[in-house]
Amino acid sequence: MVSSGYKQSLYWGNETSYGSTGSIDRPIGLVQSVNPTESNNLMKIRTMGGTRDYSNIVPGKFEVSGNFNFYLQDGDFLRQAFGEDTGTTTTVDSGPKVHTGASYLHVMGSAASPQVDSFPSFSMEFADSEDTGTAATSSNLHRTYDGCRVNTLAISGSVDEPVSVNVDWIAQNVKVSTAAATSVTDSIKDPFVFYQGQVYSTSGAVTAYTVVEDASKICEINSFDFNVNNNLEAIWYVSGTCSTHQSIRALKNLIVKGRDYGASLNMHFKDKVQYQRFLGATGATTDQATLSKYQIALDFTRSGTIGGTKLITDDYVRVVLGSCAFNSMNIAGAPEDVVAQNIDVFVEKAKCYIVDAEDSYSD
Repeated sequence: MVSSGYKQSLYWGNETSYGSTGSIDRPIGLVQSVNPTESNNLMKIRTMGGTRDYSNIVPGKFEVSGNFNFYLQDGDFLRQAFGEDTGTTTTVDSGPKVHTGASYLHVMGSAASPQVDSFPSFSMEFADSEDTGTAATSSNLHRTYDGCRVNTLAISGSVDEPVSVNVDWIAQNVKVSTAAATSVTDSIKDPFVFYQGQVYSTSGAVTAYTVVEDASKICEINSFDFNVNNNLEAIWYVSGTCSTHQSIRALKNLIVKGRDYGASLNMHFKDKVQYQRFLGATGATTDQATLSKYQIALDFTRSGTIGGTKLITDDYVRVVLGSCAFNSMNIAGAPEDVVAQNIDVFVEKAKCYIVDAEDSYSD
């Protein structure tokens, strides 16, 4: 009998130290797909004096990586890509600060990030529950990936679609059993969708509470894409392992290097203002020697008003792309088509602000 994706589940949990199995206690979101890959990196060996066939096939490094895609319901997993969870810009992963009443502000992605060994890591459970009865302990495939870190995370939104998150990850190892899936309470929230979003472009500073003027709104957006790349580098050693939770063939450390960001906007062409910004400054008539920089804010508001009166029911996500410059622009035209405007954005830095009722993302 073939397996069905309806019988599969994907959950995760924070690790207290890199590679140590964390408690699987959090839903990722409305998972749309998951694709893990394990590689034995086999080495083919020939020998002098032998036959034309291989003499040996031996295993090399054991590599684990993959990706998954989900619709955004909650912001806690975004910490795995952006870094610290703190209500300030300090280097300490101190958790959120009280927003108001029972609501909390989480700030992630400050320029002063924790050291690489303090960067978040997680364990992830991918369970294929083929049987929930008497054969549950022999028929199910239960995989737990330890030492996982997010290499790239992309957030995208478009008209008539929920806000989607695509994650590429690298893990240290995998453990297999036939246990039943861990019981985790799924979120009952609806995903953020396109009409709960707003995009701004402004030369002023933007924080969690900044009220951005209507004049800075980009109201003709059809879709957007934003991605953060942690440029992970996997480390192996000749001497095997000195840690009880590492296997001899698995990677020994996963270094978080400099972050890269990218973004693109697709919109209906409105007027020449955005094109003049591309040239280098508002009102420019030709390319400029230096380019003005802009802050781009991506807001997803389930309830409450960003910058308005603070309520305990506030529930929103704001991603601020800092010091943005426009790399390329395309404004095409054809009869009977609405004129489209596509912008490729270079992003210098980014922060993610989340207000919700979750008191900690790091527990």
